[in-house]
Amino acid sequence: MLGSLWAASEIVLGSFLHNVRLPFAGHILTFLAVAILVSGHRAWKTPGLVARAGLIAALMKSLSPSAVLLGPMVAIAMEGLLMEGAIRLARGRAAGYLLGGALAMSWTLAQKIVSLLLTYGPDTVRLYGDAVALAERQLGPIPFGAWGPLLALAVLNLTAGAAAALVGMRLSPASVDPAIASGAQLPPEWRRRLAGPSSAGARPSLPWMAFWAAALPGGLVVISQLPLGGKALVASAALALAAARYGPALRRLARPGFWVGLALVTTAAGALAGALSPQAPNGWITGVGVGLGMSLHAVFVTVSFTALSVELTHPTLRIWLERVGGGQLHRAVQGAFATLPLVVAALPPAHVLARRPLRTLGQLLAQVDVWLAALNRPVRFLGIVTGGQGAGKTTALMGVVEALRARGVRVEGVLAPGTVRDGVRWSVDLLELGDGTRSPLATRDPVSPWPRRGAFHVNPASIAAGLRALSALPDGTGVVVVDEIGPWELAGGGWGQALETLRVSGTPVVAAVRPSLLEEVVARYAPGDDPPVWDASAMSSQAVADAALAAWEGREG
Repeated sequence: MLGSLWAASEIVLGSFLHNVRLPFAGHILTFLAVAILVSGHRAWKTPGLVARAGLIAALMKSLSPSAVLLGPMVAIAMEGLLMEGAIRLARGRAAGYLLGGALAMSWTLAQKIVSLLLTYGPDTVRLYGDAVALAERQLGPIPFGAWGPLLALAVLNLTAGAAAALVGMRLSPASVDPAIASGAQLPPEWRRRLAGPSSAGARPSLPWMAFWAAALPGGLVVISQLPLGGKALVASAALALAAARYGPALRRLARPGFWVGLALVTTAAGALAGALSPQAPNGWITGVGVGLGMSLHAVFVTVSFTALSVELTHPTLRIWLERVGGGQLHRAVQGAFATLPLVVAALPPAHVLARRPLRTLGQLLAQVDVWLAALNRPVRFLGIVTGGQGAGKTTALMGVVEALRARGVRVEGVLAPGTVRDGVRWSVDLLELGDGTRSPLATRDPVSPWPRRGAFHVNPASIAAGLRALSALPDGTGVVVVDEIGPWELAGGGWGQALETLRVSGTPVVAAVRPSLLEEVVARYAPGDDPPVWDASAMSSQAVADAALAAWEGREG
């Protein structure tokens, strides 16, 4: 929950601060994060809580409608790890909070410096040195020379971080303001990302991931050694390659005003530094070349990070995360994603949050226990249809849909009718119950272009459509049909994300589950509950429909 709260502040307030181009926006966000983590840790002294919150918030940052996310994700994760280390070192005492806050805020400065060096290359150091020399000629000697401004910034960051920790130590949950609790709706861009795979235009690929992971550091070394023409060639090649593979993702970078402004600023800075350099009479010409080279360096880095961010969504990485710590990390992230709408809905408008952030934090912290209860709520199974392959689970679900709709019940969700070839299920379609749209979902055809999952190749577009269909009843009214819950869902894939959202919303669910997974599905999604189970191999479709109607009419409330 702390991860969700942190991510919500990053996404909502961060977008607002960056849109208004407020200076030190990253420091403001880090200040709030430190206050959240310190206050949360004082309330729930769980080992590893702060580090996990940082990791979860970093992963959730991928929801932010921004083209380049890797840098902010690294910053968030490192801030959480630094704070966790300091808190453990001081064994949860006040000194640990102060040290952790100071280190977290200092990381913001350190990453900014590293980011400038990576983005614009080693010429940044030269320009910085020239700027300090110019300032000394105008103002007189600066204490510690070129290190003086950096040391001053470091002290300011350490002080601000410690102050943020003090705020967190004094912060206590406040009464919930109904106006804040009613909040805003989840923006469409985030809802689309929650509903399905990224619209980056390319399926993530491990070979491409390896390529960009090697090309980024290798290209940084090469481009720093090349003349201006070589830099242009490398940047152009990276841009062309990325544009061919990641068109939609790069379209979010299509901001001519930003890139023209960047080129003008870097070129002007280089020209000024060159003109003031005593080594050459026409140094401004060299300076212009340096500035243009920095712009090309920035293009290469930005394009490379965008491409790598797309490839890092590969399912193999997700499966690996599911196995880390017995799946605890993946379940924590999945739960945080499922409850993010609750956190975002509880936030006031961004301008209100900017005016009274600490009061808002106190009100949000007061709701954490409520959100935890929602997260731990079991899925409300109206009933489960079970049976082996070919037993008629999908047919029985069709009967349930017709019977409920005949009684005026709104039914949404998905059915998965399939075809059989040579005694095995060969292909599966997706039938969206809302509008009746039918599309191919999976096939055993070995020449299919879709990514492979087990014995089938699965259509990513249909998965995205199915997740949207399963999220069509966010207010808990009506019934949602899920065909079916299998091993993929238990591992967090398939319809698993929608099931976590249904757990929070409390919408009644009728699902198909094979007999071998029945016990595991109930334990995972309805712990402590005993939902009705209807065996399609022993009951007629009409009998299953009648049982579903009886369950609907006899439900609590």
